[in-house]
Amino acid sequence: MAVMAPRTLLLLLSGALALTQTRAGSHSMRYFHTTVSRPGRGEPRYITVGYVDDTQFVRFDSDAAIPRIEPRAAWMEQEGPEYWEEQTRRAKAHAQTYRGSLRNLRGYYNQSEAEPPKTHVSHHPISDREATLRCWVLGFYPAEITVTWQRDGEDQTQDMELIETRPAGNGTFQKWAAVVVPSGEEQRYTCHVQHEGLPEPLTLRWEPSSQPTIPIVGIVAGLAVLGAVVTGAVVAAVMWRKKSSGEEGVRSGV
Repeated sequence: MAVMAPRTLLLLLSGALALTQTRAGSHSMRYFHTTVSRPGRGEPRYITVGYVDDTQFVRFDSDAAIPRIEPRAAWMEQEGPEYWEEQTRRAKAHAQTYRGSLRNLRGYYNQSEAEPPKTHVSHHPISDREATLRCWVLGFYPAEITVTWQRDGEDQTQDMELIETRPAGNGTFQKWAAVVVPSGEEQRYTCHVQHEGLPEPLTLRWEPSSQPTIPIVGIVAGLAVLGAVVTGAVVAAVMWRKKSSGEEGVRSGV
């Protein structure tokens, strides 16, 4: 089964801009907040940096051994412990806020990118006593998908045939799962499909009215009839040509 690499999302926000008027003119203070997702490796990383004009004066990194606001300019080192404790508390609160925003963003992103599968169940008679039900899932993205068969609500994983997820050639994927069932018991079997593009898992059954089935015997008989018709047409054409040739010969002799 093909495996899609987890996508990493970056949330970069610029904090408020403050202008301070001094005798030397105005100065700006900016904060930049960055949150980076890393699927399968814990919570998103959060970094914030503060600038006065073009000089960085504070920084916080959630991946630090001891996450805390740290001074980045000499003139900030004069602040006491209480100041840094308060700023660290605020930075950690901001980290939780921005992680929540990133989760929301990932949800919107996944919904816009995911392509739900198109599904149907086909019916293929094997004999008078058995038939194959095949559950098709087509045109979905990403590749991760779960397709299972159940009989009266019980999983048939051990008895079903499942092909690997395959590219469809247009950026989407396709797959099917099949199970052999006793003839007449098809309605006891249900196909279950789970995919992130679906608002909820799908449950499918074979609908006899939606797909007429043609037994293999019928196909063979149809081909035999077609073969007989073609053979008869060929024989008739040959006889007609011989007859035409004979009549032409008689006219030439006269």
